[in-house]
Order: sequence, then structure tokens, then C-alpha cells
Amino acid sequence: MLSIRAWLVIAALSVSPAALAQVNMEAYRDYFLVGQFGEVCTMCEVIVLCDADIYDTPRDALPAGGDFTVYHLQTRTFWSQVSTIWEWFVTNFEQDSLAQSGHARPVQVYSVVSGHWSETALQKAHLALDPATITIGDRRIDRVERRWLSGEQNQLEGFCQRMPLWESLEIIEAKSGMNSQ
Repeated sequence: MLSIRAWLVIAALSVSPAALAQVNMEAYRDYFLVGQFGEVCTMCEVIVLCDADIYDTPRDALPAGGDFTVYHLQTRTFWSQVSTIWEWFVTNFEQDSLAQSGHARPVQVYSVVSGHWSETALQKAHLALDPATITIGDRRIDRVERRWLSGEQNQLEGFCQRMPLWESLEIIEAKSGMNSQ
């Protein structure tokens, strides 16, 4: 009987409120790029299109021309992925949740001006759930409203949206290949 009680205590501790208060909470369900996989997955890549339009215009694919920025969020680095295990473990015992601290990962940035693609710029993106932002350099993406912001004043630059991964990678490869010729 003592063995059953011990197992019940262990089970109760493993399902602590801190463990349940992670990225799958209902409060975060509608955030941009948050879902079953999204940017919180350590092995997932994400393509984000941001354009300086005053309207939040939905797109099915990367545009053939115009002015916009493409962010290709990469998988987390090896050591960053190793730290994920530690982050999830510590979160069960501390009040500072993983949602607040977020994580960093590499991102390839492509600036497109009048349909001409720039060379790839490698930067670091910081992703957090609370507040719901992706920060890349001096730009931030508000994942609730999908707004693209810049500077300390959070000046509205435009809107962002997630693009289909495989189709976008084909377009990026074709366009970036044109730069090297």
C-alpha cells in the first residue's frame, strides 16, 4: 500500500501547475505562430512574410514582386536544444515560466525591394509567449495582432504572416540563387 501512495505523490508532483502552464495553454492558442508545432518546436522551421502595408492583407504565397521582408526562422542550435530540456525541468520548480523567458534561434533575413532579393543576412530571433513577440534586431512581431513594429516607440511598419514552408523554401532558393549569378 505504501508503494501505491508513493506513486500517487510522484504522479501529483509531475502534473504540477507550473508544468501545465506552458505553451499549450488556452491563453496562447490564438497567438501568431503558436500551435501544435509553430515556433516553440525546437526542430521546426518557419517562414514569415512581413510587408509594409497599412492593411493586413492575407497572402497564400510569397509575392513575385514588391517590397517586403522574409524571415526564415531556423531550428534551434544543438546547445539551444539541449538547454530546452533544462528549461522545461526548471520551469516546474520556478515561478518564472518558459513562456516569459522564451528562447533564441537563428533566422535568415531576406529584404526584397522592387522584387530584387538581398543577400541573406543571418541574425538571431528571440521568441517569447509572454509578451507574445518575435524580436529580430530592432524589429518586433506582435504575434497576437500580427503587427510588424520597430524602435522603442513600437512604430507600426506593417503586418506579418506565416507562409507555407515547402513552397516558400523553393521560392527562396530560386530567388537567392539569382543573386549569386
